[in-house]
Amino acid sequence: MKMPSAHRPLVLGASGLVGSRLADFLETRYPETSSASRVEMDITDRWRVEAELERLRPTVVINAAGMSDVDRCEKEPGLAHSVNASGPERLASACRAARVRLIHLSTDYVFDGEKGAEYDEADPPNPVNEYGRSKLLGEMAILETLVDAIVLRTSFVFGPGRETFIDKIARRALDETGPVEIVDGWVSRPTSTDQICRAIDAMLDTDETGVWHVACPPAGSRLEFSRRVFELLGEDAGRVVPIPPESLELPARRPPATPLATRRFEESFGEVASWIDEAREYLHRHVTTHGE
Repeated sequence: MKMPSAHRPLVLGASGLVGSRLADFLETRYPETSSASRVEMDITDRWRVEAELERLRPTVVINAAGMSDVDRCEKEPGLAHSVNASGPERLASACRAARVRLIHLSTDYVFDGEKGAEYDEADPPNPVNEYGRSKLLGEMAILETLVDAIVLRTSFVFGPGRETFIDKIARRALDETGPVEIVDGWVSRPTSTDQICRAIDAMLDTDETGVWHVACPPAGSRLEFSRRVFELLGEDAGRVVPIPPESLELPARRPPATPLATRRFEESFGEVASWIDEAREYLHRHVTTHGE
C-alpha cells in the first residue's frame, strides 16, 4: 500500500559502507534526512537514542550500524553481540516508545549455506559463526519489539566509501602481473550499495513489514566474481586461479552458499539489478580500467 512521501529519514551507521551511501542518496531526495555515525549516536545507548529521536523527530529510522568484520566477531563475541544483538534491541525499544518506523539491515550469514538453493524469507536461519548469530539475535529482537519493522537482508556488499572485495580484486588485476589466488567457494549474490539504496527508497512509500531479501543476481562464487571483475577491467580472467576455502585458515567459518532469493521483493517493487551491471558501473566510476 502506498504511503505519503514526506519522509524525514534518520540513517544510523552513517560512517559505514552502506550507511554513508544511503545518507547521501536519501539527502538528495528528502531534504530533512538526518544521519549519525556510531560516535554521534551509539545504538547500544538507549537513552541517547531516545533523546535523539525526540530531538530529530524522524518518520523512519534506517539502521545500517553494526559490526560486520566476520573474523573480529568470532574473536570478540561479546562485542559482536553488544553491537549486533543488544544494540538493535535497544534501538527497537526506543523506536517503539517514539512511535517511529524502523528498517534494519541484516545479512545472508544468518543461514548455514547447506540448502543447495537460494534462500527465501521463510527458510529457517541457522548461522555458523558469531557474526551470523549476533545478527540473527538482532533481527529477532526487532521483530518481537516492533510489529511494523522491516528487516532487510543483503549480501556481499560493494560500493564506494571503503575498500571491499571488488576493490582488492581490481587492484590486484591492475597492479600485479602473475596469478591471483581466489577462494573457489562462498557462493552468494553480490550486492551494490546503490541497489540497497534504491530498494530502501522504494520501501519507504509502503506499509510493508517483516523480513525481505535484496541481493543482485546471479549467484556466484568468489572465484566467479573475481574472474568477471578481471574481464570488466579488460584483464585476463585466466590469471585468477582457485584455492580451497580451508587453505585460508580464517578464525570464523563461512557458510558455503547463501544466495538470497528476491522473488518477494521483485513481485512488489520490480526487478533487482544484475551485480554484473552494477560492478561495471562501479568500476567505470571508481577504478581506472584498461579495457571497457
